[in-house]
Amino acid sequence: MKQRLFALALLVCSAAGSAFAAAPQVKQNCAAVTAETCAIAHALGRGVNLGNMLDAPKEGDWGVKLEPQFIDRAAANFATVRLPVRWSNHAAPTADAKIDEQFAQRVDGAIDALLAKGVYVILDMHHYTQLAGDPQHNGEFAVDASVVDTRFLNMWKQIAQRYKGKSPKLVFELLNEAHGRLNGDAWNTLAAKALAIVRETNPTRAVMIGPGEWGGIGELPKLRLPADRNLIVSIHNYDPFPFTHQGADFLAKPFPTGVKCCDDGQKKVIADVLEKARAWNRTSGYPLHLGEFGTYEAVDMESRGNYARVVRDEAEKRGIGWAYWELASPSFGMYSPKTGSWNEPIRRALLD
Repeated sequence: MKQRLFALALLVCSAAGSAFAAAPQVKQNCAAVTAETCAIAHALGRGVNLGNMLDAPKEGDWGVKLEPQFIDRAAANFATVRLPVRWSNHAAPTADAKIDEQFAQRVDGAIDALLAKGVYVILDMHHYTQLAGDPQHNGEFAVDASVVDTRFLNMWKQIAQRYKGKSPKLVFELLNEAHGRLNGDAWNTLAAKALAIVRETNPTRAVMIGPGEWGGIGELPKLRLPADRNLIVSIHNYDPFPFTHQGADFLAKPFPTGVKCCDDGQKKVIADVLEKARAWNRTSGYPLHLGEFGTYEAVDMESRGNYARVVRDEAEKRGIGWAYWELASPSFGMYSPKTGSWNEPIRRALLD
């Protein structure tokens, strides 16, 4: 037991830098999980997503590739890096969903590089559009509807087997933003099946599961988690949505631009939704992680920084670790590869 506690202490203390040390050390209710999983949930601290890279239909399609500089920059400034991966477009279209080895090795390299730098890594399954019943993105292939769910399970079987020997700092996230045909009990059922498969090879690894409706906090009461003491619940929040997504041309009806942040009403919206998350944690005993929040590039930079700071503060005063969306893509990024510099208001808001 002493050896186990000593190992746990090392695990927590070795989180990259002091990214979360300066934040208020409020603790969430962890009654439903092990001490080790609780420690990981709190050690995740401040993080960032390496988004629009390995989760594009093909790497580079969305304006940015996963370059070593991004791994270095993320690991040097954050305790946790979330790694979104579109496994489904790099796997056979058949039920067995055999993952392309060349692509898997690309993911291997990213995981190993990040773990070597001492950060926590959240590895998720991102943008398997058919699983939610969505149309395919440009460059994404369709599969027969009869194998959609089976492919999901078989991809996790391969992923879990591949990474079973990795550090406990590698956290699996079963799916990014379940929604559509997965809302409600459909996702509860499928997530339980996927977790059972993961547990065949990773019996104690921390695994994240989020609620339906795009990981929305309001859907937490509908989430039915399997009996498992190594779970962290992932939530996403972009409220107030008309502000964070103003001018976003990927929406059917883009919101008007020019909305600034953050007045008292906007601050209350952010605080209220995160307070709902804290209330759920207190009742359920499962720790939470805010896996995404951010602002679209059409928002003025001062407001983007203001928003990031409000969300950061409201999450941290409730003991909730977070990962900003995102590091370096043109649309939501906090760092500009073109200029080689930070979008400084966002950087200050998140890291100062």
